[in-house]
Amino acid sequence: MKYATRLLVLIAFAVWCLDYGQALRAAEPAVAATTNIDLQQGLVGYWKLRGDCQDHSGHQQHAVNHGVDLEASAFDGRSAYLSVPASESLQLGRGDFSISAWVHTDTIVDDTLGDVFSWYDPQLRRGVTLNLKASSGGYQSSGDDRHVYFGIDNGKLGAWQDCGRPNPTSNYVSNSLTVFDGHLYAATIDAADEAGWCHVYRYAGGKQWVDCGRVGQRKTTGVMGLIVHQGHLYAGTSTYDWTRVFSGDYEPARVYRYAGGTTWTDCGQPSEMLRINCMATYGGKLYVGGDRGIPPPGEKQWTGRPYRVYVWDGVKGWAVAGSLPAEQPKNCYPHAMAVHDGKLYVGYPNVYAFDGKNWEFAGTPIGHTPVDQKPYLQVHSLEIFRGKLVAGMWPEARVVEHQGAEQWTDRGRLGDGSEINALTVYNGKLYAGAIPRGEVSRYDDEQGWTSLRKFFSPPGWEPGPPTDPARAEINNWTRVTSLTVHQGLLFASIGSCTSALKDAPAGVRGSVYSLKAGECISYDKDLGAGWKHLVAQRSGGELRLYVDGQLVTNSAPFRNEDYDLSTNQPLRIGSGEQDFFTGRIREVRLYRRAITNTEIGALQAQP
Repeated sequence: MKYATRLLVLIAFAVWCLDYGQALRAAEPAVAATTNIDLQQGLVGYWKLRGDCQDHSGHQQHAVNHGVDLEASAFDGRSAYLSVPASESLQLGRGDFSISAWVHTDTIVDDTLGDVFSWYDPQLRRGVTLNLKASSGGYQSSGDDRHVYFGIDNGKLGAWQDCGRPNPTSNYVSNSLTVFDGHLYAATIDAADEAGWCHVYRYAGGKQWVDCGRVGQRKTTGVMGLIVHQGHLYAGTSTYDWTRVFSGDYEPARVYRYAGGTTWTDCGQPSEMLRINCMATYGGKLYVGGDRGIPPPGEKQWTGRPYRVYVWDGVKGWAVAGSLPAEQPKNCYPHAMAVHDGKLYVGYPNVYAFDGKNWEFAGTPIGHTPVDQKPYLQVHSLEIFRGKLVAGMWPEARVVEHQGAEQWTDRGRLGDGSEINALTVYNGKLYAGAIPRGEVSRYDDEQGWTSLRKFFSPPGWEPGPPTDPARAEINNWTRVTSLTVHQGLLFASIGSCTSALKDAPAGVRGSVYSLKAGECISYDKDLGAGWKHLVAQRSGGELRLYVDGQLVTNSAPFRNEDYDLSTNQPLRIGSGEQDFFTGRIREVRLYRRAITNTEIGALQAQP
C-alpha cells in the first residue's frame, strides 16, 4: 500500500514537472519578444530627466534647463520648464508620432496642473499640446480631479453643433459646465414652474440630457455652480436674478453633494447669502463666496459688514475663511474664484489672494477701460493662461492679465462686449464668452480677439450702454455663461441676462453648443495622484491616448495631410499655453512613428 501511494505521488510529480516545463517553454517566445523590442526605432528625442536634461536618443537634441530640479525630476508650477530648440530631425510634419512620459502629481495640488509637452506656434495655431487640468464652469475655479488633454492643430476650425437644451423651459444654463467621472454636467436656473427649478443634467450625446434631479427643496430658483472636490460633484444653489433676488421671498443658498441618480446630499448652509456665486477646492477644503443676503429688519442695505468667503472641511461644517472690505477703494464682493501658484484668488471689482492663512490685496484689473468707468468695474471670471492669472471684466469685456503684486496688463476687448462670464484654454488657445451678444471669441495675440459666434445678434441691433441700460435691452442681453472641454470639444452654455424666464424666451438662451478646433481628445475621468504613464500619439489619421498602458480614448479619423505640425518654435517640457507643470516628469520620449501596444507596455513596465 505504501509502495503504491509513493508511486502515485512520483507519477503526479512527474506530470507536474512536464506541465511546468511546457508552460516555461510556452512563455519563452513572449519573454524573448519583449526582450527584443527595439525601443530605439524612430526615437528622435529621449530626455530621462534623472539628474540631467540631455538627449539620450543619440541625436543630440539636448534640452535647456529653466529652473527644473533635475535630481528630483521636479517642476515647481511657477516658472520651471525645459526647452529644446527646434531642428529638422525633430519635426513631426504630417507623419505619425508618439509622445511617452511618466508624470507625477500630489494628492492636493493648489495650482493648475499644467502642460506636460508643448510644441506649438500660437500665431499659426499649429503644433501639439499635452496637458493636465480639471474643468471649471464660468465663475468657478477648476476642480481637483485630473483630466488629460491631447491635441494637434494647423489652423483648423469646425462648425458649431447644437447640443440641445438641458431644461426645456429654462432660458439659463448657469455658470456650471463641469466634467465629472467622464461625463459633462450642466445646471439651470428658473423654469416655467417651481418643479423645474434647481436641476442638474448629464449630457447623453446629440441633443439629449439626463435629469439628475432637483438639488434640494428650498425656495431657490437654480444651481449656480458645480465643482469636483475630492472625488465628488458639488452644487451650490442660488437665486440668480439680480433684478429681483432681494425683493422676492427666497431662501438662503446651500451646498449639496451628488449621490448618484437623482439624489443630492445636503452639506449645509454657509451663511445667509442668497447667491453662491463661486466655488473652489483649495488645500483639500471646499470654499464658496457670494452675496451677504437680505439686510436685517429696518435696514435698506448692509452697513459696515464685510463680504465673506466660507470654507467647509467636510466634518465640522462651514466657517468664515476670510472677510473682505465692502467699501471702496479696495472692496471685493466674491464673484469669481481661481486657484493659482499656491493661492486662492477671489475677485469683483478688486482681486484678493489667500495663501491659507492671510488675505492679500492683488490689485485692480482695470486694463484700458476708461477711468470714468472704473466705479462700475467688475471681475466676472478668472482663468490661467500661459502661466498667468487672467480676469474677464465688465463694463467692457476685456481680459486683463496679472503681472504680480498689484500690477495688471490689458489683453484686449472682445468686440463691443460688456462682460466676460467664461474663460478657458482649449487646444492651445484662450477662449472667452461675452455678453450682450452671447459671443465666443478666441485670443490671437497681436491680432486681438477673433469672434467665432454671436448667439444673439439680430441685424441692426444695438444693445445700448452697459452702465445705463434700458430694461428692454437688459432683457435682450445674452450671456455665454460657461466654457469647458469634454471629449476633445469646446462646450459653451448660453443664458439670458437675468435668468428669469419672464424676461426673455427660451431658445438659444438655455442651450448648449460645442465646437472642434483642430483635432483633440481628452481623458475625462480622474487620472489620480502618483506616478502615471502617458502615451499620446497620432497613428494613421487618428489620435490616441494611453494611460498606464491602456488605450483610454481615441479620435474619429481625420486627414493626415491637413495637419502639418512643422514649427520653428522650441519644444517645451513642463510648460505651454496653459500653465507651468506642477509635479514631476521623467522619461520623456518622442518618436516619429506610432509605437505599438507591445512597445507601450514595455515602456510602461520601465518606470
